[in-house]
Amino acid sequence: MKMIDQYVYAVTKYLPADSREDVGKELRANIEDMLPDEPTEDEVYQVLKKLGSPIKLADEYIPQKRYLIGPGYYDRYIMTLKTVIGICIVVFISLEMISWISNPEITDSLSGYLAGMISGLISAVLEGAIQGALWVTLVFVILEKTGIESGDIPILNKKWSPDELKDMSVQGNNRITRGETVISLFMTVLFTALLYFKPHLIALYLKGESGNTEIFPLFQSDRLRIYIPVILLFTVLQLGMFIGKFMKGYWNRPLSAANAAYNMASCILIAVMLTDKLLFNQEFFTRMALYLNETPKHYMALWENRIIWVILGIFVVIAVWDSIAVWIKGFGKKG
Repeated sequence: MKMIDQYVYAVTKYLPADSREDVGKELRANIEDMLPDEPTEDEVYQVLKKLGSPIKLADEYIPQKRYLIGPGYYDRYIMTLKTVIGICIVVFISLEMISWISNPEITDSLSGYLAGMISGLISAVLEGAIQGALWVTLVFVILEKTGIESGDIPILNKKWSPDELKDMSVQGNNRITRGETVISLFMTVLFTALLYFKPHLIALYLKGESGNTEIFPLFQSDRLRIYIPVILLFTVLQLGMFIGKFMKGYWNRPLSAANAAYNMASCILIAVMLTDKLLFNQEFFTRMALYLNETPKHYMALWENRIIWVILGIFVVIAVWDSIAVWIKGFGKKG
C-alpha cells in the first residue's frame, strides 16, 4: 500500500546509504507481519502509528550512536554546510573588498599594500567559513537533539502520526526551488555581516576638499550594538527556515506559518530601529542635507515625517505579499 511505501521511505532516508535496502526489506516484512492478510487503510494507519516516528525508528537501526550530527541528517548537513559556507565566504570577501576600496590603507610600498590586501582576504575567507560552519552546525544540533523534524515535539505535547507521511514527489507551485532559498539566505547573511562586522560601510561617501573620500556612517555604533543580539537571533531563525525549506522541498502549513511570523517580527524590528533617533548618526543627515542643498533641519523633518514611513511601508508591503503568497502555496500541505 502507498502508506507503507511512504513510511518505509521515510525511515530509510535517515539511514546510511549502504544499509537502506536491507532495512527497507526488513521493515516492510515486519509491517506486513503486523497486519492481516487484506488490511484496510485504517489498520495500516494504526500499525504505523504504533511504530511511531520514522526518524526515531531509523535511529534504532543505527548500531553506533555517538555523533553530534546523526546519519539521518548528515547528508543534508554536509550539503547545507557547503552552501552556507560558500555564501558566507562570498559575502565576507565582498565586504573586505568594499572596505579596501572605500578606505584603502596607505603603505610605503606596493608589496606592503598587496600583503595587507591578501592577508585581509584570507582573514575574510576564514572568518566566513567559521561563521557559516558554526551557525549551520548549531541549527542541525538543535534539530538532532530536539526531534523537531521527527514529529514528536515534547514542548508542544505533540506526537507523530501517519498523517504526516507525504508523497515525496512534490508537484505544483508549492515547490521550493534551491535558488530562492539561496538568494534569501545570501541577503540575510549580507545584511547581518554588514551590521555586525562592518556597519561603517553603510555610509555617505563624499569627496573632501583635499580630494580624499570622507565617510559619514549612517549608524551610531554604540547604539547599534544594542540591536546586534536580536539581529543575530533573526539570522539564526532565517538559517533554520532555510534548512527547513531545503529539507522539505515544498511549502507546507508549518513552514508558511513560520515564514509569516518571521516577516511580521522583522517588520516590528525594522519599525523599532527606524524610529530610534539615537541609532542614527546626525552627521550623516547633516552632510546629506548639504549635499542636496537642503537645510539640515528641513531634511531631518523630511526623514522623520516621510522617509521613515515610506521605507517601513515598503517593507510591510513586501512582507505581507510574501506571507500571503507563501501561505497560498503551503495551504494545501498539512504536514
